[in-house]
Amino acid sequence: MFDELNTYLTTMHFNGQSTVVLDGESRVGGDLLPGASPTRPMGSARSLMVAAIRYLDSFIKRDGSWFFSRRKLMVDWTETRYRLGT
Repeated sequence: MFDELNTYLTTMHFNGQSTVVLDGESRVGGDLLPGASPTRPMGSARSLMVAAIRYLDSFIKRDGSWFFSRRKLMVDWTETRYRLGT
C-alpha cells in the first residue's frame, strides 16, 4: 500500500481513536485507527481512494524515551471514487 501512495497527487490522513496498553514499565502495545484519502489524476478526471486502516503498534522504553519497536499496517477496506474533469 505504501508504494501505491507515491502515485497520488495529494493525501489527507487523520488520526482517529487510539488504545494503549502498558505491559510493565518498559513495553507498550496499542492500536491507532487513522484514515487516508489520497487523490490521483486519471486523464481529465481524478480518483479518490478512501481507506479504513489500522496500525498495530508496539513500543519500547529505552533510556527514559519511548520508541516504536513494531508497526503493522492492517487495511480493513478501500473504496475508489471517480470525479470527471471540468
